[in-house]
Amino acid sequence: MPRPAIAADLPYAPPMLLTEIQAALAGAMVETRYQPVVRLADRVPVGLEALARINHPARGTVLPEVFVPQIEDAGLAGQLTDLVVACAFADMTGAALAPLGLAVSLNFPLDVLVGTTALAQLEARRRAAEIPVRQVVVELTESQPVADHAALRRAVEHLRHTGYQVVIDDVSPAVPGLDQLLELPFTGIKLDQHLVYQLATDRAAVTEVERIIRIARLRDLTVVAEGVETVALWHQLKALGVDQAQGFLIAHALPAAAVPVWLKSWRELPDF
Repeated sequence: MPRPAIAADLPYAPPMLLTEIQAALAGAMVETRYQPVVRLADRVPVGLEALARINHPARGTVLPEVFVPQIEDAGLAGQLTDLVVACAFADMTGAALAPLGLAVSLNFPLDVLVGTTALAQLEARRRAAEIPVRQVVVELTESQPVADHAALRRAVEHLRHTGYQVVIDDVSPAVPGLDQLLELPFTGIKLDQHLVYQLATDRAAVTEVERIIRIARLRDLTVVAEGVETVALWHQLKALGVDQAQGFLIAHALPAAAVPVWLKSWRELPDF
C-alpha cells in the first residue's frame, strides 16, 4: 500500500481564514474519525484513535495536517480538543461503538494538557457520559517542545491518579529531551510513523527503536507503532517487541458507523 500523505506530500491548499476556523469550531463542521489499534501478538483490536476532520461546505474534507497548525497558532487548540472529546464521547455511547467496549484515544496538545481547564472539562464530560475511565486514553501530541517539565508531570500524574491511560505520541529521536520525557509516568508510547517507515531500509532507525523499546520495558510502557502499511513491516515490528499497531494495513480512519463493519471483516481475515 502507498504510505499515507504527510505534510510535505499534501497538495497546496490555501490557508483557512480565521473566520472559517471560528465558524468550524462554533458549528457542526468538526467531525471525528476512528483509526483502529490492534495487538500484534494476536491481532485483537484494543482501541481506536479519535481523529478530527473539518467538513467544510466549500473546501470539502479538510485534514488535520492542514487545519490543526492554524488552530494552534490562533490559540484555539483547547476549543478544538474539547469539541473532539465531546464528539468522541457521544460516539462511544452510541449504537455503533458502545457494544464494542474499545478504548478511545484523544489527542491533547501540550499547552492544552498543562492548562488550567482541559482536564476538568475532560473529567466532567466523561462522568456525564458515564464512560469508564479505563476506556479513555489521553495522547500528548508533541507539536511543541516541553518548557515546563514540572507542569507536565503534574498533569500526567493527575490523569494517572484519576485512572486514565496517558500516552506520549510521535516518539522519535527528533523529539527534544526524549529521554527526560520518558521518565514521566506515562502508560505507553507511540512510535512516530516517519521512524516506522524507515525501519525497512535504515539500520539506525532499527537501533533507535530497539533502544526505545528497552526503555519502555524497564518502565512497563505499552509500545504502539503508527503508519503500519505492509505485512513485512507488521512482522518486523512484532519481532522487535512492539505491542500494538495502527495504520493503513489495518484500517484507514473510519466514521463511527463503519467501525463494526471493519471489525467483522478484520476478524474474518486470515492471519498474516
